[in-house]
Amino acid sequence: MRVKAPFSAEDLRDLDERLLQRAERVVPMRDVWKGDRGSRVIGVRHDVDDNPLSFETALAFAGWEFERGYSSTYFLLHGSHYWDEEMLTQVERFVDLGHEVGIHCNAIAEALLCDDDPHRILAKAISELRSTGVRISGVVAHGDSLCHEVGFVNDEMFVESRRPAMGDPTRVLDFGRVHRKIEPISRDVYGLEYDPNWIPRGDYLSDSGGRWSQPFSEVVGRFGVGGQLHVLIHPDWWTNAFAGVAV
Repeated sequence: MRVKAPFSAEDLRDLDERLLQRAERVVPMRDVWKGDRGSRVIGVRHDVDDNPLSFETALAFAGWEFERGYSSTYFLLHGSHYWDEEMLTQVERFVDLGHEVGIHCNAIAEALLCDDDPHRILAKAISELRSTGVRISGVVAHGDSLCHEVGFVNDEMFVESRRPAMGDPTRVLDFGRVHRKIEPISRDVYGLEYDPNWIPRGDYLSDSGGRWSQPFSEVVGRFGVGGQLHVLIHPDWWTNAFAGVAV
């Protein structure tokens, strides 16, 4: 397994044969939230970010998982290059393949860029996703570059995601001439039930930034011991693994 992206078809086989095949079940994060938290059950999510071929690779990944009996969650990023009418016509394909679809929230960052209300931005995006008939119950924050520049996390718009280390939960964020106060409300207002980052876990493996968060072999070595493993995969880094695969 490569330490960093781009990941190849060989890395995909490693992910499958050395880790996922060892699980009793590979399940979406909604199932974990509902209580499927066995130490030999792996919860998998995909954050589909705003990079070339990210959505197409996500669909290919979804098909690959379906063929192996795995189910996972795909968090789609509103405001991304792929978020358009054509994308909305394809969202149901994830569900048809046995997966869950959630919203990848970048509303505070978008609000700073266009001087708008983050709650209006997120409500519109969720409405568009739900207009396809797909159930949306999960949300997770996107790590936009503005988060580091200005100092916030996109999930701070929810009262359930308080981050004292970042500052006052109702502070004003300044970006050039734009000044936006964070006004947290409950996820319940949106009909959202959970955020995977706030679900207890025993171990965590992520390819955020195109690099594994910890050595893959070490995660494999302790699998099944000390609680449930949650895995975050960004399809953006796996395009090479699906080169030539029809979507």
